[in-house]
Amino acid sequence: MGIGSVILCGLAFIGVAVSPAITSREPLTIPFDFSRSSIGLDVTVKGTPLYVILDTGVDPSVIDLARAEALGLKIERQDGGDASGFGDGKGATVFPSSIDNLVIAGHTFTPFDALASDMTGLSAHYGRKLDGVLGYSFLVDKIVLIDYPQQTLGILNQASDAMPMVSTCRTHWTTPLKTVENIPVITNFHFGAAKGRITLDTGSNGGISLYQSALDMRGVRTSLSEKSAITFGGARGDGKVKSYTFNASVGFGPFILPPGQVVTVRNEKGSKGTRVANVGNALFAAMKLKMLLNYRDRSMTFYGDCR
Repeated sequence: MGIGSVILCGLAFIGVAVSPAITSREPLTIPFDFSRSSIGLDVTVKGTPLYVILDTGVDPSVIDLARAEALGLKIERQDGGDASGFGDGKGATVFPSSIDNLVIAGHTFTPFDALASDMTGLSAHYGRKLDGVLGYSFLVDKIVLIDYPQQTLGILNQASDAMPMVSTCRTHWTTPLKTVENIPVITNFHFGAAKGRITLDTGSNGGISLYQSALDMRGVRTSLSEKSAITFGGARGDGKVKSYTFNASVGFGPFILPPGQVVTVRNEKGSKGTRVANVGNALFAAMKLKMLLNYRDRSMTFYGDCR
């Protein structure tokens, strides 16, 4: 991708606690909009249609400030702070809030914590109006199945509800759902011969974003061939990174992609003890995965080679 291409990065915000949000009792399966390599959903809040994305890399959820005001949602302006996350500028001002009366395909969800923030810049990078982001405060008590081949999202009552949707998959791999800053972590991601911890970020429409600490792992730096610069939008405004071809295989468990994947390198340090890279939807879609993220029981199961 050349200059002007966009990666909508996962967001990280500070300044508000997370409270659980409980789903409706019946399982739900709905299509999502993957036209921009993000998990876009049509929802309503207080009866008003909104467009949001599902983002495992944001804590808590987010609602556009103007939308929150128009909907009459609680906004605690006295407790405003700055957003943290990707981007080269100052974080946008955010205010503690909550999302009430969220309805997805007729299923109503109880209120959950959010931050209200001006999402104009992110909308511009995304290519359409974004009204909000469903993040950890929404997911914290949920079991969700993200089906990249079929582009559907399941919000399940129990893990067994996923069985009809994964019964044709010939490969699966289960690992504990561990987190860094409430973002799911895969602990042994392969970068050629090296292994490191990565965060699983469905708010990123890119593939692999390496942190500086990844460059110190065996064989990683020498496997990079520079391609071009990429412009992205994040919680702290615009930023630019270099993209590279990675001349070694990448993946986790039994799911491996061949050499030649495009990666970016960020200025953030990261660490081997936390994460050396952030991985987004482009890679999971390339692997044709179905991901069962069980926040309730703290486990993740990945399904592939599905007929």
